[in-house]
Amino acid sequence: MLEDRILLKQDDVFAVSDRRGDMVAGNDEGLGLYRSDCRFLSTYELRMNRLVPVLLSNSVDRAYVATFQLVNPSLGDEGRRLRRQTLSLRRSRFIHHGFHERIGLQNCSRKPIDVELELRFDADFIDIFEVRKYLRPDPDRAPVRRKLTETGMLLTYEGRDGVHRSTEIVLHPKPRFEDGRAIIPLHLAPQGSALDTHVLVVGIFPRIGEEAQQPDQDFDRSVRDLQRGYQAWNHACTTFRTDNEALDHTLLWRNREDLRVLCDELPTGALPTAGIPWYAVPFGRDSLITSIQSLGLNPELAMGSLRYLAQHQGRRVDPYKEEEPGKILHEMRSGELANLHRIPHTPYYGTIDATPLFLALLVELVDWTGDLEICRELWPNVQAALEWIDRYGDLDGDGLVEYGARTDARARLKNRGWKDSDDSILYEDGSGDPIPPIALIEVQGYVLQAKTGLARILRRLGRTDLAPRLEEQAAALRQRLEDCFWMPEEGFYAQGLDGAKRRVRSITSNPGHCLWSRAVPAEHAAQVVHRLLREDMASGWGVRTLSSHSSRYNPMSYHNGSIWPHDNSLVAAGMRRYGFAREAEMVARAVLHACMRFSDDRIPELYCGFDRDRVFNSAPAEYLISCSPQAWGAASIFHFLQTLVGIEADLLNGRLRIDPVPTPLFTRLRIENMQIGGGRLDCTIRYDGGNPRVEVDRVPESIRHLETPS
Repeated sequence: MLEDRILLKQDDVFAVSDRRGDMVAGNDEGLGLYRSDCRFLSTYELRMNRLVPVLLSNSVDRAYVATFQLVNPSLGDEGRRLRRQTLSLRRSRFIHHGFHERIGLQNCSRKPIDVELELRFDADFIDIFEVRKYLRPDPDRAPVRRKLTETGMLLTYEGRDGVHRSTEIVLHPKPRFEDGRAIIPLHLAPQGSALDTHVLVVGIFPRIGEEAQQPDQDFDRSVRDLQRGYQAWNHACTTFRTDNEALDHTLLWRNREDLRVLCDELPTGALPTAGIPWYAVPFGRDSLITSIQSLGLNPELAMGSLRYLAQHQGRRVDPYKEEEPGKILHEMRSGELANLHRIPHTPYYGTIDATPLFLALLVELVDWTGDLEICRELWPNVQAALEWIDRYGDLDGDGLVEYGARTDARARLKNRGWKDSDDSILYEDGSGDPIPPIALIEVQGYVLQAKTGLARILRRLGRTDLAPRLEEQAAALRQRLEDCFWMPEEGFYAQGLDGAKRRVRSITSNPGHCLWSRAVPAEHAAQVVHRLLREDMASGWGVRTLSSHSSRYNPMSYHNGSIWPHDNSLVAAGMRRYGFAREAEMVARAVLHACMRFSDDRIPELYCGFDRDRVFNSAPAEYLISCSPQAWGAASIFHFLQTLVGIEADLLNGRLRIDPVPTPLFTRLRIENMQIGGGRLDCTIRYDGGNPRVEVDRVPESIRHLETPS
């Protein structure tokens, strides 16, 4: 189970080990060292006199470094028994252009001790889809070749895709090898420490093709270089400080660093990948929503996401990959199976919402920065995305974006909104799956937001030829939403429409996204907000994905009753956009209270939707196999803070509004170095008797109209 694993990542390399730091031979849990969807190391075991050390503790405060504190089991020593817990063993590990570990020993007895450390290595070089058993490994694949080198060992594999992959293992000092095992005999003086004198340093470097070897770098210098990179990230990001220690020293710090861990540095800029371990690759929807949530933290993520996704925008019709001209990708893979086209992820385009979200993020970014150059740069991609919405996204010409049945049995996704599990689109009475094509309510909201926002920007650019057409389309779509999705007896919107244009009447969190996209008419906003906060939807730990009154409700399911922080952050932001500040604060506080009670201080991908029991002080229940860390989970805290502070940006017109809502989460919030409007914003929010007061110390020159509470 993932909750028993230690996960580390840096750029495109990540490691999964057990709690002792081992990658056990023949494991069935996905342990290993990975790069580009290939497992470059499947076995990495540390033994003392061939026995397994005993774990005392491990520490993974940052998702790129870890320490493991272990002791010896009972050992035989020259005819005597060496008592358990006589030797202290520490493994210090980090990921940086590969895998690095330093192993040290301390003799805590009054006698000298001789002991052998042993390291076992192996690699299978199988694809991540084979590791996860989506596909079986090919029995005819080439064998893994092993040879000793001057510095350790080299494992190589010639892929079926013609790509040479290798794992170089560098050991210092060089041990002796027996049957592929590295043996390090040590003599430990009484009360002696091997932390300084008997240290084994391990470097493991996954390489693809003819990549050059990394220069031999000092262990401490390498980790300092890595730390400087994270210091630069922290310096570039907004600093949020509150007087709530649990919020400050756990959630804020941890999730800001997790976002950096999840980013890959690419030629197009920093791109947030979806989550560790199995989704540490580009995901269109996840990268876009994470970037929207992170505008107040670091708008460079939005720049990097837009440029990368524009670079890989669909160009042709390919049913296998579900690619169409102008469509934004869902998932990108680069392993052996992808190269052989045995999976469609090269990239795979099977999502319905990434394309309008691409445009919505661009609109949000321009509002935040006032930068029209990014629009000019990406204008061909904007045009292609709009063409896709109107031509390919609207399957039957009814003005709605929908998705049809799977066109190829090898394509993985049946449902293609953010709730993409097979059973996530359901009739209220549980009477089977809706027949496609399916039109999802939130996707129509994204389209409406994109076209409305782009029309504003185009008018600013002088493109009065196109802006009126987008405004007309947006107005027609707004009316279609009311005619097709609104359920007056519920005071709420249907989750979607099926192929016969019948409403999928389940009460879900999806319409909450339409508040964020401003797709709800003012006369219905109060009903939507209050329906989301009724007890069947609001658990006390946040808004559920599905009403507890539904026949398919399961608080432990993935999408049918669980709670997703990113979903709630969009709902809360939407409530504020319609003036429901108190209700938005309730949603934000419920989720943050839940997340402050998780043991790893991370905001998870999701958690269970059980009711909060205030009488017995129940704790939120973890969803056992969620990604940790996960990008739009980590980013949700910064979106919640933006909502609580009430920051609304319209930098095209030089306007910024700061309108904090009272909250018991803190009485003081300091914001420093916020990138907005081409400059930096520093301010402090104080609550005097519950009434917020804003003190602004620094404001960008581009902000000509600053509105704060009087």
